[in-house]
Amino acid sequence: MGYGKANSAFTQIRRPCCPFRKFCIFLHGENPHCVLEQRDYLSRKVDELELAMDIRNRQYRELLANYKELEDKTSHLEDELAQALKAPFIKYEKKEVPENPKKRGAPVGHPGWFRGKPDQVNKTVDAYLDNCPLCDSENISPCNHTTEHIQEDIANGKLTSTCFVRCYYWCGNCKSVVHDWGENEIPNAFIGPEARAKATFLRHQIKVFYDSAQQVLEYLCGLTVVPCSIVGFDRKFAQTAELVYENLKKSLTETPFMHPDETGWKRGWLWILTNLDIAFFHIDESRGSQVVIDHLGEHYGGILISDFWSTYRSKVDAFAKQKCTVHLLRDVKELLKDETLGLNTKNFLLEFKTLFKDAIFLHNTHTTLPHAEYRLAKKDILKRFKKLCRHTELEHHETANIRKRLITFADELFVFLEFPALPPTNNAAEQGIRNAVLFRKITFGNMTARGKRDVSIIMTIIRTAMLQKLNPIEIVKKIMLNTAPVMPEAP
Repeated sequence: MGYGKANSAFTQIRRPCCPFRKFCIFLHGENPHCVLEQRDYLSRKVDELELAMDIRNRQYRELLANYKELEDKTSHLEDELAQALKAPFIKYEKKEVPENPKKRGAPVGHPGWFRGKPDQVNKTVDAYLDNCPLCDSENISPCNHTTEHIQEDIANGKLTSTCFVRCYYWCGNCKSVVHDWGENEIPNAFIGPEARAKATFLRHQIKVFYDSAQQVLEYLCGLTVVPCSIVGFDRKFAQTAELVYENLKKSLTETPFMHPDETGWKRGWLWILTNLDIAFFHIDESRGSQVVIDHLGEHYGGILISDFWSTYRSKVDAFAKQKCTVHLLRDVKELLKDETLGLNTKNFLLEFKTLFKDAIFLHNTHTTLPHAEYRLAKKDILKRFKKLCRHTELEHHETANIRKRLITFADELFVFLEFPALPPTNNAAEQGIRNAVLFRKITFGNMTARGKRDVSIIMTIIRTAMLQKLNPIEIVKKIMLNTAPVMPEAP
């Protein structure tokens, strides 16, 4: 007990009470106990906020890295889009060819591949001469020499092999050794004209790959070829058909009317100039007026039926021009879908639509109407057109542009009523170029100038033959054999 009292007295001596424990003058009169509690509270809050800030800083750095990555991707995609949009209008720059380019093909000493001879020959054709093919002299004498040429072809859907025996003669007039070629024989060729013509037709009209054409010939006709051989067929045919193609080009200036149109091609533009008898294709780097002038001349003596593309406006001169009425009706149809149009604008568009439909109906029925009645109906159409152009209170921007187009092309909208034999639309060009557009989508077009030239020639020959109700395969076959006359020109 004495010890407890002594301990209590010792504690009181060692831990004296502060006189400012409730009101400290050094703390501006604050309670020290409250100040210490606030200090501990703020210290904990600072620790929590520092932890939260560290977490937010880490998240910010991650988001900043993701944003930078997305920004780089967006910039790259925008550059690719800009290049893609400019690509059709940028002239392709050819790469410089090195002075000593690496030789293509098999290495030196590699054994060549040759087409093997067929197992059997179905028929033999002897090629004799009655006169000299060089000077047309009959002073020829046979030589004791013959050569054989075996050629495989397709006849009636079946594979046939023909052995052509060429007999040689000495011409006493021109002092030359001459010989003739057999019927349906292509000089120095292992594949005949029928198979070549069908392969070309499959490629450019049916629109198949070279591999697919090779499979058709092999599995349906029994003829085994490699795809590169079909490429050679097209190249050889295009070279042979150059003269026919140029003659068709010259005949374009003499046609009574022409439908031009153009569409994109790889590093260029595919043009078509067509009417009832000719479909002329041409691939050019330009989409300008000069292409039309180069083919139809400085002044075209016929009527040019086209869309509203600026190429066919002032620089291209013609006897008359007719704009496609269907293009206008399509634009009006799209505008009428807008339910917010004002009453005046809507009435203008409906009157416009009715006017052009009446004009097309009058054109389609002109053969059943007397001449005087047709003239009165045409006069009424033109009168309604002038009244339509006087509309000035059109608040709708697109409709006002339609009215401006009517005024700009006033002399080129109803030429088909003046010349009823003329179609009022440019559908002939759009339908004629459609097959070429599908061909481009399937085969991705051409890159080389020679390839573009070949495609232009082949599609021109095939499409023109079809317009003239001729068998395109027979025409291609005859051109390969150099026996086809120049295709008929348009009247």
